[in-house]
Amino acid sequence: MSFSLYVDGVCGNYVGAVASGGKLIEYRVEKKNITVPIGSVFKGKVENVLCGMQAAFVNVGLPRNGYLAADDMLMDKAEIEGKIEIPSVLDLKEGDEIMVQAVKDPAGNKGVRLTRYLSFAGRYVVFLPSFSFVGVSRKITDEKTREKLQKIAEKFRPKGRGIIIRTAGETAKKSEIKHEIEYLKKQYDEIEENFKTAKSATCVYEEGNVGVRLLRDVYTEDVEKFVVSDKDLFDKLLVYAKRHDKALRGKLKLYDKKIDMFRYYGLSESVDNMLSSSVPLENGAYIVIDKTEAMTVIDVNTGKFTGDANLEETVYKTNLLAAVEIAKQLRLRNISGIIVVDFIDMNEKEHNSELLRVLGEELKADRERCQVIGMTPLGLVEITRKKRRRESISALVKDCPYCQGTGHIQSNDYIVMRIRTELFDIFANGYNNAKIDLNAEIADYVLAKKALKADVEKIWTNKRVYLIPHKTYHQQFFIVKGDNAEAMDVPDKALLLV
Repeated sequence: MSFSLYVDGVCGNYVGAVASGGKLIEYRVEKKNITVPIGSVFKGKVENVLCGMQAAFVNVGLPRNGYLAADDMLMDKAEIEGKIEIPSVLDLKEGDEIMVQAVKDPAGNKGVRLTRYLSFAGRYVVFLPSFSFVGVSRKITDEKTREKLQKIAEKFRPKGRGIIIRTAGETAKKSEIKHEIEYLKKQYDEIEENFKTAKSATCVYEEGNVGVRLLRDVYTEDVEKFVVSDKDLFDKLLVYAKRHDKALRGKLKLYDKKIDMFRYYGLSESVDNMLSSSVPLENGAYIVIDKTEAMTVIDVNTGKFTGDANLEETVYKTNLLAAVEIAKQLRLRNISGIIVVDFIDMNEKEHNSELLRVLGEELKADRERCQVIGMTPLGLVEITRKKRRRESISALVKDCPYCQGTGHIQSNDYIVMRIRTELFDIFANGYNNAKIDLNAEIADYVLAKKALKADVEKIWTNKRVYLIPHKTYHQQFFIVKGDNAEAMDVPDKALLLV
């Protein structure tokens, strides 16, 4: 499968994307000079130690203190074969200055997640300065290849340091692995020197931006082109290509068209589609993705697809299509944590087993570690996905100031009830008349439904109430004002409530 990489500079952001066959696979947005990339290193100052939790809050110079747990590390421990001893006790006190690395993005009211056990990834290897260890990526399955890479890593690793060969290292030359190990060690030595002289609560090493990380983590010989709109970033990548990868030079392209990059390459629609909770499948069925505080819930529906065989086969085909699409959406939207999928119930055990197998195979393409836990007695499939960065959609949306995260706004009847309450207050305070500035649709609703007719006729007798409709008002917004003037000043569009 061939891929294309894109990095665009938009409104103070870096927008990075991975695409295949004209469809998005990954999408990332980062603030230039604001977002702290995962992997950055800080000289932190311990502000508070939570002995009962074996954790601490550490000031790293960001708006909120970072959270440091005793056994956290950036490198996924599940990817490391062999035992690494990590102390479960955090031997720290307030005021200590320590070297820490960003593990997870800030989320909500939580600051950045930190670790004391640093790791630095290149294209071919991961350098672990805190451990004496040699390992090979689990995705490299050939035993002879694993043994060869193990010996290479052992030969070139610095004494007392750890090396893990990444998946891309399978096709790398011995000299390339050696060169990268030396480069990463030199980089860490410089970080140590910077740490000695740096001020407390400052960054001593900043991980590369999204373009640099796409080159490091995603770029392979299967990449057809790497398109960049930012000239400075393009020059930086070009320098890297000249030093390390001659083939990359021919694939790097500086975007110079007069229309938006993502529109030009036909990717804008894919970005827009991420805003929808409903994702159609090619047979007319669809999945619905619902994010909650605790987990992500995905529901599978047959929709318009009725099939041409029996019910079991129809459901089976739909579930298999859904499994493929779910794996794609988890990666594209960067949905992490606990994911629960409500597939359509199937009666045959063989179909359930095959569904779990297909789902597991599709998730293997994801660069983040995914695990299919299995199917619960209720027929729900549980999945976990490693969480490092914020969901892709977080850069495309903001909290609704009206619904407060519920996804709903107030009903017409409830809005009328609120207006009625304020009218009671107005008249109780001695006013004889009232004017209501409100949304035009709500005004039409009040009149059409005669929603306040009974109150006008039985309670607010001899009172004048004018509705003043506004097309630009939000449906939930209104202003009720009292008025005692005999000749009320109202606009021509005002409607008398009778």
